[in-house]
Amino acid sequence: MEDPNIAARRDRDLAGLCHALMNPLTVVLGYAQLLSARKDLDEDVRTQVSRIAQEAKECSRLIEQVRSATSRPLSLETSRAAVADLPRRRVLVVDDEPVIQKLTAEALGRDNLVVGVSSAEEAHQRLLTESFDVVLLDLSLAGEISGRTFYENLLVHQPEIAGCVVFVTGGFVDIEVQDFVTNSGREFLQKPFHLRALRDVVARAAGA
Repeated sequence: MEDPNIAARRDRDLAGLCHALMNPLTVVLGYAQLLSARKDLDEDVRTQVSRIAQEAKECSRLIEQVRSATSRPLSLETSRAAVADLPRRRVLVVDDEPVIQKLTAEALGRDNLVVGVSSAEEAHQRLLTESFDVVLLDLSLAGEISGRTFYENLLVHQPEIAGCVVFVTGGFVDIEVQDFVTNSGREFLQKPFHLRALRDVVARAAGA
């Protein structure tokens, strides 16, 4: 019988590895989707971009198999209704990976004004002086204040902002995380996400 301590350490190591891989996979898949949407690509380039996206999805699938072995999948019912065109929204992206901030800004840029910050402390300062329609919050945020703690602080001090938070993570979704997200009633995006899903969830969170 396997030593429980060894099993727990192995699961932690796998969780850390999967989380580390999900951010670059999100970027690869996201930019492949942005390129595919361009009208000026030659067909051979479009085919190559499509292959990149397919392989990124396959990598994501393999990682998900590992992740599901030590966590249960998060299953939240969300509306798939079509989203109407609205004036530009203000979106705050709280993610410690600048490349994720940049990708999100490029994906949402036509319909949204996107501001990126790398820590809960930076997000707090922004929210004191600026208004945002949506806050994309990485639950696995690095730093002294985690994404979860930041959200719980918003519930107490700025509940109107807590009501427009969307959780994002590339980490394992264990029972504790699932219960937390489910009880919060907030939307949730798992990395790597499809850009259409990102746009839809931002529109829903903004009240479209």
